[in-house]
Formats: sequence, C-alpha cells, structure tokens
Amino acid sequence: MRLPKYEGNTTPRDLPGAPPRGTSASNRACRLSSIGIGTYLGEPDARTDQAYVDAIVAAVESGGNVIDSAINYRFQRSERSVRAALHELARRGFAREEMVICTKGGFLTPDGDMPSDASEYFNHEYVATADSPRR
Repeated sequence: MRLPKYEGNTTPRDLPGAPPRGTSASNRACRLSSIGIGTYLGEPDARTDQAYVDAIVAAVESGGNVIDSAINYRFQRSERSVRAALHELARRGFAREEMVICTKGGFLTPDGDMPSDASEYFNHEYVATADSPRR
C-alpha cells in the first residue's frame, strides 16, 4: 500500500489511519514514513549524542517515524540518544506508538567508550562468571 504524498509539516499522527492522540495504538496498523533516520556514525561523545537527539526530534516533527539504531553504534550511545529523543518527543506530545524503532541484537560492545584493554573488558563483562576464575 502506498502512502499519499504530503506537503509541508506532516507528523505521523496526521497520516490516514493514525490513532487519535492519547489512545493506544496496539490494535491499529502503524504506517511507516517513506524515509527514516539512522544513528550509525559519529564520535562517542556528548556533543554527538545531543546532535542525534536534536536530529531525531526534528525528523519526527517533520513527519518521519522510523528510527534506526543498534547496540554497537557508537558504543551503545546511539541507543541512549534515541531514548533521550523519545523522552523529548513524549514531552512534546508524541506517543511512543507513533514511531517504529529498528535495532539489532547479538553484538557485544563496550559501554560508552573503548576500554584500554578490550580483551580484559570482554572477559570481565561477558565471559567470567561468579563461578569461573578471573584472569
């Protein structure tokens, strides 16, 4: 099914079939915007985090509702930026059900930045258990 072309500032709730504001969308089909926003590249720093938050908010306010991220993008910082953007969008009246968040699983990644000893980090975080000896 093809979505109609919209001019100007169209938000996901303006699309045909969008749930009324303040209602649950669980029983309704979600319509995807024809373009989304991704969060793959950039430095793992606070400036880039905020730039992603601002870009995601602007994208959703402009009619996009597809947001792509993954745990391994910028050492988990991209998914945290998506979370911050969702909080800001909720503050501005957007419901979580109006957006589709795409993510990926199965990656092992450092938390926040690259550790000085990646081997020790991964052993400590993912391999060693309370019953196994630490290196």
